[in-house]
Amino acid sequence: MRLRIRKRWLLITLVTAAEFVCLIVALSLFNARQSRALRHIVRQRMLVATQQHASQTAKLIDQMGLKDLSPDSDDWKRLQTVVETTNLPDEAFLCVIDDKSGRVLCHPRLRFEAEVKDLLVGSLTLQGPAKGRRILDLGSADDPSSNGWAMLNDGTHLIAVRDLPGLGAKLLAHQNESSIEQVIQAFTGRVWRLGQIVAVFLVLITAGMTMWFVRIYDNRLARINESLQTTVAERSEALLRSRDVVIFGLAKLAESRDDQTGDHLERICEYAEILARRVANGDAKLDEKWVHTVRETAALHDVGKVGIPDSVLLKPGPLTEDERVTMQKHPYIGGDTLMAIKRRWGEDPFLVTATQVVFGHHEKWDGSGYPFGLKGENIPLSARIVAVADVYDALTSERTYKRAFTHESAHKIVLEGSSHHFDPRIVEAFAQVEGDFRVIAERPRQGPDNGDGENGSKRTKPTDV
Repeated sequence: MRLRIRKRWLLITLVTAAEFVCLIVALSLFNARQSRALRHIVRQRMLVATQQHASQTAKLIDQMGLKDLSPDSDDWKRLQTVVETTNLPDEAFLCVIDDKSGRVLCHPRLRFEAEVKDLLVGSLTLQGPAKGRRILDLGSADDPSSNGWAMLNDGTHLIAVRDLPGLGAKLLAHQNESSIEQVIQAFTGRVWRLGQIVAVFLVLITAGMTMWFVRIYDNRLARINESLQTTVAERSEALLRSRDVVIFGLAKLAESRDDQTGDHLERICEYAEILARRVANGDAKLDEKWVHTVRETAALHDVGKVGIPDSVLLKPGPLTEDERVTMQKHPYIGGDTLMAIKRRWGEDPFLVTATQVVFGHHEKWDGSGYPFGLKGENIPLSARIVAVADVYDALTSERTYKRAFTHESAHKIVLEGSSHHFDPRIVEAFAQVEGDFRVIAERPRQGPDNGDGENGSKRTKPTDV
């Protein structure tokens, strides 16, 4: 689909919008980069502050001379009071964990939330200076890497770990990183607002200059483009019409060697179009152009019959084994003819589909068809569609050697051929549109048909129908 810009204001709007988007994206990338830099700086400062809080408090606890941290002991109560009453800046807090189990011993919320004591804080792995080590493996006062950060339920926490000698416990100072975001947002917010003002100013200036330049050239270019597009479209349409007429004439020439009715090709094309449109319904890869191509190329399915001798092609009775082999050569003959045309013409979707239809319309889903014995999805989709259309038309058409089947009988035969002769997907599509097939099949016809039957392998005597 081409975007045809006919109005000057629309072009200016698109250019201005694109410029504004680019500026906003650039501003966003700049803010993101600054945020990362700020986050690193602030995190390092907060980490240092957390280390200091942990070290100072550890020294204080050591001076208290605590010995017994069993629950509800006097020493435990004194330590719990220290944890609860120590006020650290920026909502930081302290907690104490068992040096062996890693469970919480003291916590500011322990008196109100008993389940806090079951938290296995010691199993947490810290990132940063701690380099992925567990909290239980940290805590030495002379170890500068006894701190880092970890993701908890309420966000990322900076954690400094210090041993409490003689108590079999570790002191943890927690600092939530939420304050980092507040600092970053305060700074980047000002940059963002200033950047927006500058972006709007630049966009307005550029829009005015663009209007001046476009006013000079756009009308002239629009007229030239419109003229070229019209000329190309007309010539393309004329070429396609000529191609379709020549191709259909070629198919009619092949049909003239047989005594099929004049509307046989029209029926095959209609059946193929109905099936193709149903198969394409809901498949974004199969558009209306593809449906039209399948319809037009279906007319060529038996073009190879021009190379079959009259003694075989027009024989009213059953074919011998040698005659069947001869009849089964018509996909080769037709396909090779189209391949030769394609080599001279070049790659073309129409010729590619036509070649697939001619070569593959007698292949069977289970691999028992001819000429190549293709199986399943290896058979081109267009050929699988034309196969159902061809067999249905052969069944419902009167031939010199058989009477026409009723729609109900033909419908039943096609359904029974699912997963054997036909692609189940195509048979399912046929079952959904069989009413349209009936309407076409029951239209008045010019006279009896003659052809190669269901698959070209044998003829059916009138007494067999």
